[in-house]
Amino acid sequence: MGNSMIHQNRQSLTTLRLQWLTATTIYAVVLLVGYRYTLQAWHSVDAIQWLILATATAFVQMGILWWALQYNHRPTEATLLSFLGYGNSLTLVRGLLTCLLAGFLFAPLPTALLAWAPAVLYSLERLVDFFDGYVARVTNRETKLGSILDIEFDGLGILIAVALAVQYGKLPAWYLVLGVARQLFVAGMWLRHRQGLPVAELPPSDHRRVIAGFQTGFISVTLWPILSPQITLLAGYLFAIPLIFSFGRDWLVVSGVIDAGSPIYQKVRTYAKQFLEGWLPLAARLGGTGLALYMLWPTGTVFSGKASSIAWAGGGAHPLITAEPHIWAVAALLLLLGVVGRLAAVVLVALACADMLASGLYLGNELLLACAIIVAHLGSGKFALWKPEEHFIHTRLGAASTAKS
Repeated sequence: MGNSMIHQNRQSLTTLRLQWLTATTIYAVVLLVGYRYTLQAWHSVDAIQWLILATATAFVQMGILWWALQYNHRPTEATLLSFLGYGNSLTLVRGLLTCLLAGFLFAPLPTALLAWAPAVLYSLERLVDFFDGYVARVTNRETKLGSILDIEFDGLGILIAVALAVQYGKLPAWYLVLGVARQLFVAGMWLRHRQGLPVAELPPSDHRRVIAGFQTGFISVTLWPILSPQITLLAGYLFAIPLIFSFGRDWLVVSGVIDAGSPIYQKVRTYAKQFLEGWLPLAARLGGTGLALYMLWPTGTVFSGKASSIAWAGGGAHPLITAEPHIWAVAALLLLLGVVGRLAAVVLVALACADMLASGLYLGNELLLACAIIVAHLGSGKFALWKPEEHFIHTRLGAASTAKS
């Protein structure tokens, strides 16, 4: 690296540190505003605790950012960029939302409008996560810094959201292990390196990102106050299965227990993909369609056009969700035909949850939830008529405009 580039990089680093100071100031102002709001809803001790936890999370994030500023360059270049970029700025917005979310840890169960705050904060964080990488790609600002922030902020946000769901009784305590699954995976590989043990490369997978996306989406939904712990605990087991399977398979590969390049593994993988991506989703489509129609038929609402009112989860006369039965029926038909099957499955997840709120858990809505989750994760399977969602699910938004990182 020449002297001129070293000088330029030093200047850029100084500029980046000023931007770091600006971001830190914005964080501080927003956290103080949040503290003033919580002070109106909680006792002063609880509001101070909220501020301490939110500030501690911000301290961790700003520490990561300060250290990683030296990596604000494109993957194929050594020149440090002097501007954080719009993608990284969105990632910092995600980080700020996570700080606000962290304040609710160990706090009293929020009530009234504040009860929606954790769900809204984490749902917004997930929504912004969908766009920050896209913005970085279309502006040609993909950097190693962005990759570091994305991974670390993701991990911190998931852990805090899972901890809150456990605190509210929405997920079992063992789900915390899944909340730090990536960190445990990385730590395990580091230990193997330290011990001089071989660490194999991970094989490509069509489903890693899909499973992770559904997992974080599910965690955000568990924080919704309208869903009872009965529902989220059951769904937690169903959503945990693909995540455990994915991490388990990957660990067996990197640790050398499974040779991903062996003919035996490739043969088994081929048969497994045919079953998991073909026949199992087909069975789930057929079963889910039948179960959805079975749940709707006895009320007469599918064909009479009457709206069914779903009551508040805690009981009472106040309807929370008004479900138009024809929407459910159309979703069931789309699922049966394999037309935008993943989307139809998500709609039927909502139907299963709505029925659970109204009628409690029973075998029918439990099986419908399982069938819908299978299709949402694995796709429509065999004999599906139209699957346009597959392209969007397996393609990084904006990836065609720039080289992939």
